[in-house]
Amino acid sequence: MQQLSTWLVGFPGLIWSVDIPRSRLRVFNQWPFPGLDAPRLLKDAPFRKKTVRREDYPLLVEFWDMLGARLPAAVSFHVNGVASPLIIQGWPGPDELYYGLLKEAFLPATYASGGFPGTCQMHLGGAGYPVFAFDAATGAILTANEAAGTLFGAGASLAKGGFFLADIVPGGRTGPLREAGEKALEEDVWAGTLTFGNAQGSTFRAKVRLTPCGGGGAVRVALLNIPDSGGAAVTLRTEDDGFDGVPLREGLERLYARHAGELDGLMFSDIRSARGRVVVHGVGPAFRNLDWGAVHAYEGTIAQDIERFGLHSLTVDETLDSIKTIDWVLFTPHGVRSYFAKPFYGPSGLHAVLILASLKPGTFGPDAERRFADIMYPFESLVASWRKTSAGDAEGKGNRSSS
Repeated sequence: MQQLSTWLVGFPGLIWSVDIPRSRLRVFNQWPFPGLDAPRLLKDAPFRKKTVRREDYPLLVEFWDMLGARLPAAVSFHVNGVASPLIIQGWPGPDELYYGLLKEAFLPATYASGGFPGTCQMHLGGAGYPVFAFDAATGAILTANEAAGTLFGAGASLAKGGFFLADIVPGGRTGPLREAGEKALEEDVWAGTLTFGNAQGSTFRAKVRLTPCGGGGAVRVALLNIPDSGGAAVTLRTEDDGFDGVPLREGLERLYARHAGELDGLMFSDIRSARGRVVVHGVGPAFRNLDWGAVHAYEGTIAQDIERFGLHSLTVDETLDSIKTIDWVLFTPHGVRSYFAKPFYGPSGLHAVLILASLKPGTFGPDAERRFADIMYPFESLVASWRKTSAGDAEGKGNRSSS
């Protein structure tokens, strides 16, 4: 153990691990690299986007895709103001952990993930899930991996040209996919839900992430969640529970009041993944200064992790150790240090998440759902009632048109 400790102290880079379902980072050593807060680069996505050269940022987005899929990956990139490139490399370990290192990259500048200098940076064939790239201007499919070819019934031919988005989107309704591609080119990443057609002629909706790749208007599409056909959706309860017709803010405040001594905030996240965003409504001291109905990108949210990993619930013990974007743009600015999140489903899938927040780390243990069970069913009823009312519809429409 003494030899290992000595090796860690002297290692010329940062050694880290991520608990994937909890999105929690752990670092094993210190690495003082001039001009860079290395642990923050791994944890804080907004900081990462601001720090990394724009042309390299999509590489790191794709690296995080591979991390979430528990696949080995490596990417070299540059940070602003630093001449030498860096390399981040990771590999899956036991117990849903992912290990990695971050260090200077003594490699040719053309090096990309997996050692391929390819046009779309991340080697498509290395991903176990469907990935393809298309030209945003023409809709032509430029390349695809084997999983995408199988899914869309084109086999290896999908990667060889001659196919267009209209061949994999039912009814030729390619507008949403192309619009998402344009947003990805403008904003470096877009995540949400889109519709496709499979080899059996059926349509399905999948969670996707789009990133620019290789320059020249090419867009990489990764299908991260493909639902099993015929899966039954869990529907929200519609029993009254005393919340039928209650305004949303009043209802959330009543639910918060039940545990005001244990919580610092309660939040309803309205999931709109088809539009690539979530809309949040919070009550309690922690969210006193939060705009009612604030809109956030779906990318990097609690909902995205819940859907990607099929989680029954999600507990974050310390937001300052989190790698989720939403924790750094929504929770840490309001002083939230830990939270418990519970998903709720309707006929179209996940559409609501209840979040219980604390200003102290480690507030929620494995018994959180039992401790706050008296909130769960009333929350379902409140949301169901809100969605049925004209006020809820008007509020939802207002939020939908806000971006």
